Amino acid sequence: MYPVTRIFRSFQGEGHFVGYPMTFVRLAGCSVRDCHIRAVCDEAPWKATRSCTADEIIAQCVQLAPTGIVCVTGGEPSDHDLTALVDRLNSARFRVHVETSGIRALPGLPVEWLTVSPKTPGYAHRTGNTLKLVVPSSWGWREIDELDRETTFFHRYLQPLTDPTGATNISHVMNLLLDARNSDGRWALSTQAHKTWGIP
Repeated sequence: MYPVTRIFRSFQGEGHFVGYPMTFVRLAGCSVRDCHIRAVCDEAPWKATRSCTADEIIAQCVQLAPTGIVCVTGGEPSDHDLTALVDRLNSARFRVHVETSGIRALPGLPVEWLTVSPKTPGYAHRTGNTLKLVVPSSWGWREIDELDRETTFFHRYLQPLTDPTGATNISHVMNLLLDARNSDGRWALSTQAHKTWGIP
């Protein structure tokens, strides 16, 4: 059984697939305790609205859209065994994306796209399609380089931190990206565009 907060259809607002319509499966709970964005991001266990089997999740996804991308996110989705859910999604011919903090290694998980957004330097899963760092104003290149050490991601994004009031530190992040340390374009800007659009 999976603790589900929401299953909904919307547009991706962050990272490489901004603007793409997809179905989101948001799982409750997050075991990442030492997290700089926990106050604004955590999907606590009590936020779960229901417990669902993998087949029940698939049925709800099919009702929203019979094909396309399904993004499994959280909270921290790797707190749960994703094998059955991902296998069922693949069997239903969905394109499966997973967004994780990387706190656990997910070797061989058969997904089309894996985004890792680490919150602690010692995260375990250091490879995938996208590395996305949510950057507080106190961070500079030392903290970014630490989180990027010994990784093999294809795309890398820095994303402003949105505080509980809705304000962001986008100027700080843009200044980092325009710095000579990023003259090779290794990192790009990601924003929470869906909040600008007024959608979940």
